[in-house]
Amino acid sequence: MEDNFFRRLWALLTDRRQLSMRDRDTDELHWKVNMSPLGLWGGVLGLIAIISLTLTLLMAYTSVLDILPGYRTRSERMHEQLTESVMRIDSLEQYMNMMLEYNEAVAQIMSGSTPTLHSTVLTDTIRYDKSRILPTRADTLLRNALERTDGSYSLANTKPLHSEAAMFSAPMRGSITRNFDAPESSYDMTIMPLDGDGSVMAVENGTVIGVENRPDALINITIQHAGGYISVYKQLAEALVRKGQAVQNGTVIGNLTSVDSDEAARELCFELWRDGTAVDPERYIRF
Repeated sequence: MEDNFFRRLWALLTDRRQLSMRDRDTDELHWKVNMSPLGLWGGVLGLIAIISLTLTLLMAYTSVLDILPGYRTRSERMHEQLTESVMRIDSLEQYMNMMLEYNEAVAQIMSGSTPTLHSTVLTDTIRYDKSRILPTRADTLLRNALERTDGSYSLANTKPLHSEAAMFSAPMRGSITRNFDAPESSYDMTIMPLDGDGSVMAVENGTVIGVENRPDALINITIQHAGGYISVYKQLAEALVRKGQAVQNGTVIGNLTSVDSDEAARELCFELWRDGTAVDPERYIRF
């Protein structure tokens, strides 16, 4: 029973029917097409798929959506993003102004002056309404505690921070024979090795960016470190590293004398640069 039903249904769907066009007066056949209901529905679905794909491509790769009412155009979206960026910049500017006013007030209090309060009124232009802040008893006590010559909070007991001291290790064991002197354009310092040990070591982790063979048969080695630092080791007789090699702090990168040479170790010329400016190595290294 069910098989007969499906056969009849399939025959109904696949039965081809003729669709024709004839002349009204002469009954002459102009064109005809044979099509089954299944083919007709398949053609309709295919047409719908083609139209959907075409609309999707138009919306993805053209600006057709901009002409639709209620849809945000590209210029409107850019305007919103620009407005948000301007608002963030204004917020940062206001925060920076607040910090500057705070620092200025603290400086005035420390100098014994009376600070003023800046209340910002946001209009078309920024205006400041200055009103004097009368010193309080807490301000007086804080100033007295800081200006005393003794006590835990006295500025007299403040010690300078030596955050840059001993940042690097010494390039070799030895004694300094000439110091750094920037006014005299002496950007290097010379170190005499102890006990004839001419081993030269990297002062910090870094990458070798230069191994220069000089005309006098000596070698200069340059190492790039983090934080914009560059160390230069001059007058080496032997290099144990190559350009591009990564080195660790304390790695022996060369010698002042060759292994097969009996000559006395010469002095090491050492330079330290930071962001393109020569600096005194003794500020960063404890020799």
